[in-house]
Amino acid sequence: MPTSLISESQKNTIKDIIDDIHETFARDITVYEEGEKVLIASSSQFNGIYGRTSGGESATQRTVVSHTINARIKYINADKDVFNTSSASQLGIEYIDGLVRITVDLPGFTILKEAKRCEFEGRKYTISSKGNPTGIFGPQYYHFYLSPIEE
Repeated sequence: MPTSLISESQKNTIKDIIDDIHETFARDITVYEEGEKVLIASSSQFNGIYGRTSGGESATQRTVVSHTINARIKYINADKDVFNTSSASQLGIEYIDGLVRITVDLPGFTILKEAKRCEFEGRKYTISSKGNPTGIFGPQYYHFYLSPIEE
């Protein structure tokens, strides 16, 4: 088995430097989850499995769940930036103007993988990718591609 030229303490130092860079350039973004569906029934004749069984009223309501996370943001210009077409097809992403790539750490990844949309700098985006891991010595950060929502 080959011997590593970089010791564990050197690897940890490099990871700490990368963490410092991330903290320096990261900005706050707001991430929105779909929210939980709350069923409101105004009748005692309500069956939780089959729904309303008699003349009572029922309604559903969604609660909005939001989180604030740190992310490095890169705005992509589809006309000027050159992309490897094979990587685009592997990721299943259309490169359009307004596409944004954000990089988050593990806590941000756990929030974003369940989220539907996010907002920063006055614009709203949908999440177009599943989060690709990146790092020198293993997954340290995750890239997500976002598409703008036109309102």
